[in-house]
Amino acid sequence: MKEVNFIICGVGGQGNLLVEKILGVSAIKEGYSVRAADTFGAAQRGGSVLSHLRFGSEISSSLVPQGKCHVLIGMEPGEALNSTPKFLCKNGLVIVNTHPFLPAKVKMGERSYPSIKAILDLLQKVTENVIDVDATALAKETAGTDRSMNVVLTGVLMGADVVPLKSNTVREVIEQLTGKFAQANVRAFEAGYEVGKKRRGIHLADCQ
Repeated sequence: MKEVNFIICGVGGQGNLLVEKILGVSAIKEGYSVRAADTFGAAQRGGSVLSHLRFGSEISSSLVPQGKCHVLIGMEPGEALNSTPKFLCKNGLVIVNTHPFLPAKVKMGERSYPSIKAILDLLQKVTENVIDVDATALAKETAGTDRSMNVVLTGVLMGADVVPLKSNTVREVIEQLTGKFAQANVRAFEAGYEVGKKRRGIHLADCQ
């Protein structure tokens, strides 16, 4: 593929921008052209956040066109379900955290939230390439904090071996970017990597 397109979706406070930066800096280190853009919901924390990331030999636009996303990383399952049909290309990969972040109206009983099984079933109608993991629980277990959930998902991506980045490069960038939390984040990355390894063999189509 001459380029790889990512959509990273979640809600404010989940760490979209860190995943975007880890992958973007890693791609730059490996000699790729990189473009990125972000859109934010009404609330800085708790509102929808959608990050576009593209890298390849020559990238002209920052925004991923509809239907041209190779990999969608969903840090919140409902947000993943909202974005997948719009952006994912045929045979694209969805990596989704199964731990929901419930909106205030759901908590107050004013709105309903679909079951995780229902969300996964709908995602699998769009693509057979869905990797689901409770990245929040795995982050707590390995890093001691759910804030490393985003790094767990980055590890899943690299373990699945579907994009042309070296895992050592990504690991080094995580260490560089996360400072005093580097050791915990590397543990989170490694835990996710092991999950992704079990799903190797996914081949992404060139949806350009």
